[in-house]
Amino acid sequence: MASKFSFSPFFAMPLVWLATITSIPTHVAGDTDASLLSVYDRMTIEIDPSDYTIHDPSQIVTIGTKQMIAVTGKAQEDGYDCGLETWWRNIGDRGDWKPGQCLFRTKPSWVTEEVSLNDGAFWAPELDYNKTAGTLTLLYSMSEEEREGGPNTCVGVARSSTGLEGFPDKLTWVDSGSPVTCIIGSDYDDTERSAIDPSVYWGFGEDEGKLFLVTGGGRIIGTELDPTTYKQKNGEWFDLEGDDWKQLSTGPDREGDTWVEAAYIHPKRDNGYYYLFVNWGACCSGIDSTYEIRVGRSRSPLGPFLDKTGRDMMEGGGTLVLKTQGNIIGPGHTGIYKRGRKDIISFHYYDKRRQGNSWIAEKQLRWRSGWPKVMRKNVSAFPKDKLD
Repeated sequence: MASKFSFSPFFAMPLVWLATITSIPTHVAGDTDASLLSVYDRMTIEIDPSDYTIHDPSQIVTIGTKQMIAVTGKAQEDGYDCGLETWWRNIGDRGDWKPGQCLFRTKPSWVTEEVSLNDGAFWAPELDYNKTAGTLTLLYSMSEEEREGGPNTCVGVARSSTGLEGFPDKLTWVDSGSPVTCIIGSDYDDTERSAIDPSVYWGFGEDEGKLFLVTGGGRIIGTELDPTTYKQKNGEWFDLEGDDWKQLSTGPDREGDTWVEAAYIHPKRDNGYYYLFVNWGACCSGIDSTYEIRVGRSRSPLGPFLDKTGRDMMEGGGTLVLKTQGNIIGPGHTGIYKRGRKDIISFHYYDKRRQGNSWIAEKQLRWRSGWPKVMRKNVSAFPKDKLD
């Protein structure tokens, strides 16, 4: 399984998760979540902005003149105890993201039962801003890699109990109290499957008002969610024999390695397609990372997804969108948002200028004959004035 971790020298997360639950301080339900900068400031090691890292960013949410992302938590050491982090910026700040909040210092109660060996850091969150309802919802994944027979993995969901008040760095997040789904690794001997990297998207046309989820590592899977609770519509967890979930993508067959992860679906109403972006290759190895972004499309929100040559993504299909370019090493974990009339694609990368530390970058995305094309020039990346 591809491990998710950051590459700051003081935040390096071990390849094998700790086998005991880290002691996490009490956090009173309903309190505003802690300032991330305050957590950094009281750590036992000194943290300089030139060493900041961002990994597995959610799609960028814009409200008014400010923008926010949620990202994977870091190693539970040196006084750091955040499950997830949020970061924010003013529109126009480009790559100058600022520490926002430290989330899930106390684990949701269901975690002890389902993923008891998790060390306290959560992975790959997604944000969904429902403009009509005025709600902010957060999905995230958890893993325990030392479980005999394969890791147990789960997708959880939380909501800002203060709505948009306090956006982007003074929000209060409350967990739903139960997972959206969990996958028990030992149940799947034929190929490794994981419930990681969740992403949600809304349907259009005949599926207007419907909400969908994609998640998965090893295989990408999808299902319909309840649009109010963000739980699986029928309350069903993933099961190969069930009808509530569909398998959407595998990875390439490269010397027997078919791993795929970091799924994101972009609904494009103007041409009637849903675009499934995934990652092939290896993340989390700094400048040695081989991540690359691939895509397929479908008229249906749950596939099948075909690449530009017509090959099904469940049979190894996937058209190349973005790979390593210059200082941008191993791009991955796609998000797309509008900046004016332009589509902007966001992704994390390993910065060659910073010894492989990860950050979020953006490029303009254009559509050529119904397929995405990423412009070479960066819209944003790590600020040059913060380099050592």
